[in-house]
Amino acid sequence: MTATTNSNRLGTEEWPLIGAEAISRNGLKALRRRSNGPGLAYLGVHLLALLGGGVLVHFSLGTWAVVPAMFVHGTVLVLLFAPLHECSHFTAFRSRWLNYAVGLFAAILTMRPFFYFKWRHAEHHTFTQHLQKDPDLVPFPASLKDYLRLILGAEFWPKMLGTVWRGITGRFTARELEFIPASDVRRVSWEIRLTMLLYLLVAVASVMLQSWAVVLYWLLPRLLGEPVLRAIRMAEHTGAEQSPNLLRNTRTTLANPIFCTLYWNMPFHAEHHVASSVPFHALRRLHAELRPHLTNVASSYWAVHKGIVTQVVTSQRAKRFAAH
Repeated sequence: MTATTNSNRLGTEEWPLIGAEAISRNGLKALRRRSNGPGLAYLGVHLLALLGGGVLVHFSLGTWAVVPAMFVHGTVLVLLFAPLHECSHFTAFRSRWLNYAVGLFAAILTMRPFFYFKWRHAEHHTFTQHLQKDPDLVPFPASLKDYLRLILGAEFWPKMLGTVWRGITGRFTARELEFIPASDVRRVSWEIRLTMLLYLLVAVASVMLQSWAVVLYWLLPRLLGEPVLRAIRMAEHTGAEQSPNLLRNTRTTLANPIFCTLYWNMPFHAEHHVASSVPFHALRRLHAELRPHLTNVASSYWAVHKGIVTQVVTSQRAKRFAAH
């Protein structure tokens, strides 16, 4: 994969991404400035929210309220995907070591290998919405059953387990070796191996101490929260144009301020794809400049999924009507 980049062009000759020309050169230069302060502030808020979720779970144990408490805590937990994502771009912080440290921390808690994700995600940015080459392409569901499978992670978890196994054995697929540089294959494998070893040590310690803390405050909430992240990831591109036009192939969602904080401004997703070098804390300002050019801007995540479900149901009814 060889990406070509200039002030107006991203992607490859095969998939020449367009849309960056909508940003003025001077405006983009100002927005690209990186700083440690905003990232540390957002991280502090996120950690406090995690602590609050843990307290909520603790005081609801033994009652019916423990399930919604775990769901709330799990939602905050899975939203750590946002700093993992930002750190993979090395835009969350100005200091490179902070991007590594926070990225690896978030990767461990969300059960996603940092270095593997870094390269896979770079491929997603290079081939956004390419039918064959975008590794994160979420196809439009053909039925309500397909929709529920996507939301519940029926495809995500098997893929993640496969990634872990290939990382442990060091036997990545030919497709994966297209986006993981040969010089980084060993590091990608060793991160996965060491992370699995850490998980094993935590499991052994929990058994020896006869403690359910890891299950109650991490594993179960992590599983319960994943559908929220699946819904968010689906909203980012599903149903958008499958073309190299970044102004049309990605969706921005105008989420509420609390959610934007916990998801590190990633609801401004079209803006992020148009200029991935812009730090998360500047995406709202970038949105103000790009808004007139964007095709897919949703009022909320509920609105996105209402539209998807409505389109699926309408399509199924039309097929049944045609069959009769």
